[in-house]
Amino acid sequence: MAKKHEATETESTRIESRYQPGLLRQCISENLSADSMMERLGILHKQTLRKHLLRLMAEDKTFYDIEGLFLRGSNLPKVNPKGRLTLNLRGIIIAGQEVREGDVFQLQIEEDRIVLTRG
Repeated sequence: MAKKHEATETESTRIESRYQPGLLRQCISENLSADSMMERLGILHKQTLRKHLLRLMAEDKTFYDIEGLFLRGSNLPKVNPKGRLTLNLRGIIIAGQEVREGDVFQLQIEEDRIVLTRG
């Protein structure tokens, strides 16, 4: 009997996002980004938002382009378990020049900001 109780408790604490086509359409009409939509819809993973969006597009027979849905958080880099922060600068233009292999940058820490200056 203890096993049945554990399963019930696990199921009740599991958070499940539900498909909400009306609210999703409202978010699209407000031109919200993927992250803002996830917050409003109570969705924890972008893959879930993608599934909901695909379902809505099939129902509406319309294509919806959502900012940030298919991009890897390039503007939100994260520190990995080794304490490293990786930035992809491909295609970035600074002072009218594209960043290229071998470019040198100076790093400064100012309060809560990390500032890179081309050297």
